[in-house]
Amino acid sequence: MKKDLHLFSIPFARAVLIAAFAWTSLYGASAQEQTSVFGSAGRGESSLIGILYDLKQDQQHKPVAGKFLAVLGQFVREGWDEGILNAFYRATRPLNTTQVFIPLMSAEEAPRAFGVQDIMQPRQWVIHYKGQVRPPHPGTYRFVGLSDDLLAAAVNGKTVLLAEHPGSRLQNHGWRDSPRDGIQTPSGPAVSGDWFSVGENEVIDLDVLVGERPGSLFGAWLMVEEQGVKYDRDRAEKPIAPVFQLSQNPVPSGRVPESRPSRPDEIWKGVR
Repeated sequence: MKKDLHLFSIPFARAVLIAAFAWTSLYGASAQEQTSVFGSAGRGESSLIGILYDLKQDQQHKPVAGKFLAVLGQFVREGWDEGILNAFYRATRPLNTTQVFIPLMSAEEAPRAFGVQDIMQPRQWVIHYKGQVRPPHPGTYRFVGLSDDLLAAAVNGKTVLLAEHPGSRLQNHGWRDSPRDGIQTPSGPAVSGDWFSVGENEVIDLDVLVGERPGSLFGAWLMVEEQGVKYDRDRAEKPIAPVFQLSQNPVPSGRVPESRPSRPDEIWKGVR
């Protein structure tokens, strides 16, 4: 009986190890570990949840043509209603991130990060990140950034930033024109959003949208400024705002704007 138990335990232990290795490979070793620039499958204490949508096909994988700019314009105009996006195919596994700061790279990397590269071509996709957050202290803030092709942000359902690539302007989005007068990024000058105020211990609903239209290169860079704070400046004398972060992480290297991570007193807090 003892010998039989020993022989049974070897394959059983091997199976457990294999399963554990597969889980770690797929979901990351830690719930708080950022396994890609798009996020990780484990839910950290302070993170935004991201869902990837394919605007080329519906939920039954039937092709949908020419909807990208119109649908996202409607989404922004109508208060970030997720029902608009739910008409399209979405990846079943969400990712969680503590920052939206993605170096310029092949657009193929987004479907691959969400594990849908075999059923989603790397164009006309969007990722909707969302969560409840609060700033490190009361104040007046604004988001700054740009994307190739799309970066947008909303606070409590109201758009406060829309920073598209000039070749991918959303249709009838209802937000103001966005002057590109900020720090230089790999895709041009950044856009400065609207100022918004947050009170003591106030929690806000934050939505961030990033997307790619033609399917070549993609990058997105979200930073945050506090009104009245003096920041270092780049060669063009534009302020270098810190990367918007929910935990203290290094800034990804590669083709990114001149930037710096948030200091401990600048980090926002995710609320679960």
